[in-house]
Amino acid sequence: MKDPSPGAIAEVLARLEENEMAALYFPTAAEAREEILRQVPPQARVGAGGSVTLRKMGLLEALEKRGHEVYDHWKPGLSPEERLEVGRKHPRCDVFLTSTNALTLDGKLINVDATGNRVASMIMGPQKVLVVAGANKIVKNLNQGLARLRKISPLNCRRRKDPTPCVRDLTCHDCRTPARICRVTTIIEKKPWGIRDFLVVLVGEDLGY
Repeated sequence: MKDPSPGAIAEVLARLEENEMAALYFPTAAEAREEILRQVPPQARVGAGGSVTLRKMGLLEALEKRGHEVYDHWKPGLSPEERLEVGRKHPRCDVFLTSTNALTLDGKLINVDATGNRVASMIMGPQKVLVVAGANKIVKNLNQGLARLRKISPLNCRRRKDPTPCVRDLTCHDCRTPARICRVTTIIEKKPWGIRDFLVVLVGEDLGY
């Protein structure tokens, strides 16, 4: 949703709370960053979902500087097998930090994954899940959210330099190639029973794809 109104943001926050997820709003990424860091307990092991937003906010570096063990499968130099092994540790972390691909006005989170470590860890495993999302992630409903996934996935493929047809024209072809990253789609309608604390931090800026 382009430039969501204050009313739309207020509606998202209220509906997230109705869906048993805590919700906070900050006008800037800098303010949100400080709150997210405050939400991570000392000595907590932190899993980091695949997210451009987290890395642009400098959250992982800040957590490592504080002495946290951060499981980041996007770290440069990891082999494909090592990335998978890091991803397998995410559900066993104390805190899982991620973004979301789309957030509906009625407080549902929509995500698409290739491996599934991110969506799995948002549903079961960690004691605490922290989701940070820019206002650009807000969509009217599930249909618009699923359409948004098809729109942003080609951008992600281009960033990754994947050999998928969408890289050429930034259009989803619903491809059948082995390199396809759209393999697991989830919709979180209510806070999962497997997560003790689920917090969505909404930011009044465009963040990530």
